[in-house]
Amino acid sequence: MRDDEVMPAVSVIRVARRDDPVSAVTEDDAARRAAAYPTVRLGGPIFGHAEELPDGRWQVTDLDEYTPQGARDGLAERLRTWRMKVTDPALGAELDAVDALLDWEKIDEATVADRRYRIIRTDTFARFGPDGPEPPRPTDPDPLPPGTTTPLRATPLVVAPDEPTGLAHALLKTEVLTAHYPRAGVRPDMYDDSVQATRTHPGAVILPTRYAVAECVGGRWQPDSLAVDTPQAARDLLAVNLRYLVPRLDELTAGQTRAYARAADDLDATRADEVTVLGRRFRVTRIEVLLRFGPNGPEGPRPSDHDPDDPPEVHAARLRSEGLLSDEP
Repeated sequence: MRDDEVMPAVSVIRVARRDDPVSAVTEDDAARRAAAYPTVRLGGPIFGHAEELPDGRWQVTDLDEYTPQGARDGLAERLRTWRMKVTDPALGAELDAVDALLDWEKIDEATVADRRYRIIRTDTFARFGPDGPEPPRPTDPDPLPPGTTTPLRATPLVVAPDEPTGLAHALLKTEVLTAHYPRAGVRPDMYDDSVQATRTHPGAVILPTRYAVAECVGGRWQPDSLAVDTPQAARDLLAVNLRYLVPRLDELTAGQTRAYARAADDLDATRADEVTVLGRRFRVTRIEVLLRFGPNGPEGPRPSDHDPDDPPEVHAARLRSEGLLSDEP
């Protein structure tokens, strides 16, 4: 065994047989795409927070941040919203104490009224084939018209690694559970933490697919947007980019600006997943999201994760010391 390989931890994947027509079509679609896009590549993490439920499952209520501190700030906001509704003095004091702690320290777990909250970390993956990253599938939910920003995920996700899953998700788990960053592609501490996670968190849940825009630059595909809930939301990001951001940043001629605007109009009209304009090639791509689990619950941030921001009160204190923020209310 090479020094960049690890012996995978044991994890039981339970498969539930689903005989309804929709599941059959979805499973067939997944199998076809796995053959057409056989390579699975590990991307950057997405962070959020989750609450442990009395039955041992976890409720994921936020998963939209690209740094752990962003997720901590999101948890603090959730607890402050709860605090506004609380009339019990003891519970109010408990919430105030946790909120103050989040304002000053980088903590990744908190318990309030016997309810445990944790900052969680997910891995992202994309399938690649000979023509690049996998685009949305015909069976992917995509109900919203162009220009609609309403998220598709209306309710929190309740997850557990031992719950049965469909065949497509079970097969995907077998591909990605032992995946880690390549030694040559990241810093040594990131590589070590990635390998360690496959041992300490051998269970996992496949979360709803996300979608993002990628651009082919010099024959290589690179991310061009954040991950969003639906293919159309990704198209909307691309359309805004073509209409407004590219002309502003690249100082285009009037003719080039019109070409980008026409490409955005065509994207709205056709709901296509790929567009080429003035030699630039963009594609809406599928992003799979994996939440790893260990014996004590879902994986939290790793020491090597990019986490440059201070908690809000630490940041404010530094600005005051530099004369950039007044003490006056």
